[in-house]
Amino acid sequence: MLHGVYVIRKLLFLVLVISVIGACSQQKEKDNPSDMKHITLEDVGTVITDQGFELEKETDLPRVNVFIQELNGITPEVYNVKANTLSVYVFPSASDREKGIQRFEEKTATAELVEHKAYEMNNILVFYVSDDEDMQDRLFEALQKLDAQN
Repeated sequence: MLHGVYVIRKLLFLVLVISVIGACSQQKEKDNPSDMKHITLEDVGTVITDQGFELEKETDLPRVNVFIQELNGITPEVYNVKANTLSVYVFPSASDREKGIQRFEEKTATAELVEHKAYEMNNILVFYVSDDEDMQDRLFEALQKLDAQN
């Protein structure tokens, strides 16, 4: 009888350990940003054009424009959307994007910036330089589709 209780305790302990390990590994997968979908420049272009916007490649901006400067080794692709600048940074990972936005904030801490909207999602950082709130909202809706696909 004593041996049976000992075996049951061992089995219960084993089940408990397996349950805890399983729960921890599921939590780790949920919290690990490297498991997020890597968004490409093509993905961004597709959701924006699907929203009805036309992306025109922008080439005539001054190099001192803070919205087109290199951030942590990443140079953005720059477009003209409804006569306003749209910069798309595609970082290798979400943590690299976070470092990029920190770098942007450091560079612009003392600057008086023009009205703009920053969109951060997974590994991308997008700036739309405009005070048109309707356009900012429509771009946000388009970019949210990328997050929904994740």
